[in-house]
Amino acid sequence: MLKISRKLVNIMNYLAALSIIAMMLLTCADVVLRLFKHPILGAYELVGLFGALTIAFAIPATTLSKGHVAVDFMVEKLPHSAQKIFSIIANLMSLSLFALIAWQSFLYAETLRSTGEVTLSLQMPFYPIVYAISAASLLVCIVLFGELTISQEEGLET
Repeated sequence: MLKISRKLVNIMNYLAALSIIAMMLLTCADVVLRLFKHPILGAYELVGLFGALTIAFAIPATTLSKGHVAVDFMVEKLPHSAQKIFSIIANLMSLSLFALIAWQSFLYAETLRSTGEVTLSLQMPFYPIVYAISAASLLVCIVLFGELTISQEEGLET
């Protein structure tokens, strides 16, 4: 399961990178075309949607690499066993939060799909983006569950 989740994390991280490239190219093209009085219709909308995808798709990789900002100068002074307990509690809280985000994003995407909500200029549906956010949050849950499983196995060995 960990192997598959790592592959999915790498795919999402690659998609986040492609999304950043798309935002950059779109913004540059829009700026250049504005000089000739031909701006790209919906560029602002697309950049916003790509931004949402970039953040959502980058979170699983950041979670896997433990790249989130952590203020642990107090925890570092505790014994190793207490540090493990704090780590498990933090992972459980994060798992709960991202499970809630995945669930609520899925429900919101369903609502957007059923109501036909679209962007203002391009009339693009919002729901695929929200489904992607839900999927990325679910992948974060899988990564966090894997970390919890590994930390439990390490705890049994010591």
